Amino acid sequence: MSSGLEIKENTKSLRSRNRVTGLVMSAIGAFVIYEALSYNLGTAARMGPGFLPLGLGILIIVFGVLVAVVNDDGDEAAVGIVWRPVVLVLSALLAFALLIEPAGLMAATAALVFISGHADPSHTWRSLTGLFLFLLISVYLVFGIALSIPFKLVPGVI
Repeated sequence: MSSGLEIKENTKSLRSRNRVTGLVMSAIGAFVIYEALSYNLGTAARMGPGFLPLGLGILIIVFGVLVAVVNDDGDEAAVGIVWRPVVLVLSALLAFALLIEPAGLMAATAALVFISGHADPSHTWRSLTGLFLFLLISVYLVFGIALSIPFKLVPGVI
């Protein structure tokens, strides 16, 4: 019996894939740093809008170099992408983004949890419902009550 998570073997070595991935990550980090430098950096005590992106760009480059350089023996086959979880999680994020304004937090969170929950076949409706309720209550308490950020749970009602 299959667990639903299938691993696809690829003939490319893990070492060559890691080098390419590290190079791409480093290029993205360099671009983030380039863009961050167009904003005011400020100081460590009074950070400007470019300070955080600069730090993140540096971290992305560091992780890119680590991915490219630090490697085991590299002889094992690289694992291919299993598309079902990727598509479901990205679809869930898109659904959340499209629903948060017109349908409110409750519907958007439900879409996020129940769509992305199907990326892992071990989740049941019961576990997803529990996760949905936990997230809904947590987000409402933290952002709605503690931080006083205005949003609607259900538009026109709450």
